[in-house]
Amino acid sequence: LFLVPLLRTLAGRSDIEPPRESALLGSDMLENDERADYLRATPARGPDGTSVATPVRIQDSSMMAALAKADCLLVREAFAPAAKAGDRCVILRLTRPF
Repeated sequence: LFLVPLLRTLAGRSDIEPPRESALLGSDMLENDERADYLRATPARGPDGTSVATPVRIQDSSMMAALAKADCLLVREAFAPAAKAGDRCVILRLTRPF
């Protein structure tokens, strides 16, 4: 989130920010507080071919297995309202597309 944009800027590239993608939520989400969150999640293909991002159950920073399992980050903006499974969300991929 921080190092790649810095390195791209220093290299003179124009594609500074990582591309954000649209997906469907794989589970319900509570409303968000005053800061943006980047939740570890696993992407999958839904029956109609759309991407479905399901956040890992435990988001604690000490949970390394959850980070190793995650293939994307689910972006929750500050003060985002509660969302239901199937609602649209934004993700940042950590690996190449499946």
